[in-house]
Amino acid sequence: MLALRKAAGLITLNRISLKYRLLLYFLLLVILPTSIISVTIYNESYRTITDNIDASVQKNLNMTETVLLKKFEEMDGVANSIYLNPDMIDLLSADRPTDQVGFVNELANLNKILDGYDQPDGPGAQFIPKLYMLDRPEYVQYNFSRSVSTIGEIETESWYTALPPKARYTIVGLQAQTSATGTTYTIKLAKRLFGLKNVAIPYVGLLTIDADIDDFNGMLFQLKPSANSSIFIVDSKANVIVSPDLSLLGQSVAGDSYVGKLMGLAESAGSFEEKIGGRAELVSFRRLESPDWTIVSVSPLSDLDGKLVSFRRAMYVVLALCMALAFGIALLLSNNISNPIRKFIKTMSYAREGNFDIRIQYKRKDEFTYLFSQYNQMIKQIKELINKLYVSEVKKKEAELKALQSQINPHFLYNTLDSINWIALRHDVPDISHMVTSLSDFFRYSLSKGRRVIPIEDELRQVESYLSIQKFRFKNRLDYSLRVGPDVPGHYTVKLVLQPLVENAILHGIEKRHGSGRIDIAARRIADRIEIEIADDGVGADAEALNAMLEGGSGEGGSFGMLNVDQRLKMTFGDRAGIRYRSREGPGIVVTVTLPAVTTWEENEEDAEDDHRR
Repeated sequence: MLALRKAAGLITLNRISLKYRLLLYFLLLVILPTSIISVTIYNESYRTITDNIDASVQKNLNMTETVLLKKFEEMDGVANSIYLNPDMIDLLSADRPTDQVGFVNELANLNKILDGYDQPDGPGAQFIPKLYMLDRPEYVQYNFSRSVSTIGEIETESWYTALPPKARYTIVGLQAQTSATGTTYTIKLAKRLFGLKNVAIPYVGLLTIDADIDDFNGMLFQLKPSANSSIFIVDSKANVIVSPDLSLLGQSVAGDSYVGKLMGLAESAGSFEEKIGGRAELVSFRRLESPDWTIVSVSPLSDLDGKLVSFRRAMYVVLALCMALAFGIALLLSNNISNPIRKFIKTMSYAREGNFDIRIQYKRKDEFTYLFSQYNQMIKQIKELINKLYVSEVKKKEAELKALQSQINPHFLYNTLDSINWIALRHDVPDISHMVTSLSDFFRYSLSKGRRVIPIEDELRQVESYLSIQKFRFKNRLDYSLRVGPDVPGHYTVKLVLQPLVENAILHGIEKRHGSGRIDIAARRIADRIEIEIADDGVGADAEALNAMLEGGSGEGGSFGMLNVDQRLKMTFGDRAGIRYRSREGPGIVVTVTLPAVTTWEENEEDAEDDHRR
């Protein structure tokens, strides 16, 4: 039943005119997107604002990292100032005291240097330095210094045993000191000290700089993304190192789901949304390379609602105006599109009936102008093509008739030459028989069944037949030789290559000289090419001028034959094929035909037929 209703609806829609169907489609294109545009824009806006907040939080975290590292550099600067104090260098490089007086003096001098950095107006007023000397158990006997002690006081501490041996400095992390007034927290920096003036003392002690945790907490509090945000720093084991909430200091937050999630991520920085205590929060983090700490920021997403309310209200007003405007525009567009199409359909019906003289008249300057212009041009070209096709069919029939005639004429010629040969033999005239046989072979090889590319041996037989006929003509004035290398047969060449060149040698060389002449033809294979040399001892010619004609592609008189041969070779085998002239010792000239050593050739039937017709 539902399928029948859908079919009935489609039938009704298909019966509506194009104008009203376009109007309906335009309205649907506005109404349907409008129904989902609110949700889409709201979601995209929510995501954009969240991304902006995330970018802002990441910027704050980056600033936090910068300030934090600057703080570490300040602590390291105080440590270096103490370490490079000339009096400190002398004390650290001196030999170990040998008596009680020596230990007291050393302890007093070290304490004096450190006390200078632990005064309210000293260079390290915000930091607390302390020196732990190696191999000084005697210091335990004296308690007048709170800044100098023996290494034995800390050598069992886990943070001391984990210190890297070659680090410029090491941030130990959060340290707690419990006293009668309560527990105070500091961030400790540790730096190994060496005897700079005594290489025999590779490691002499450890200098620590403690910074009050309030300095770090105040820094984090100032960089909070919003009033309801929380920010803290954890170490690699998810223990809180720095937090404005003092109750979290030293506590493990690995059990919190969002902390476990961010600790498992491989990225050095990022953010994600998480439900914390039933409230949607944006969790952002940034990892430090050294020390292995992570800055964590948690911001409630509910802080974003205020920015979206005004945006949502403006969006609804704009959408309502757009829908009202869309109806008027849809009506106008449907008329502008449907009217030219109706005119186009009417004109096409005339063309279908065979009227190719009709044209569409359209005065506007829009896409329909191009369409109708191309249609008018297409109708004109169709008419011209129909006329050309008619003429082409007539010419094709005439060409087929000429081709049939050209196939008949060679057979008639062969039969006539065979009859002359038979009469010559009957009357015992062998010279005529030999000449007629040579002429018959010459024509047979010239036609080559319409093929354009033939075996080299057929081309050599053809030129031999031609020379045999010319020898009868010149009687004792012409002699020739034909030498063919054993690896030449079986290759292919363009037909009628040698005969025009031999003819040129006879007409322009042998015939113009006094006395007899000779033509020597030698064919051989060299590497991947075939070379055929035609040498005559006639009157000769300017080889450079002939080669220049070949390169220029123009000539007159007998040069047309050699140009034709050279061009046909290049058209068939490419530029590696062609002819070239050179002078020879004594009278005459030599022309060399070069072609690739091709042993297989598939003749193009159309080319063969065209060649046969020619």
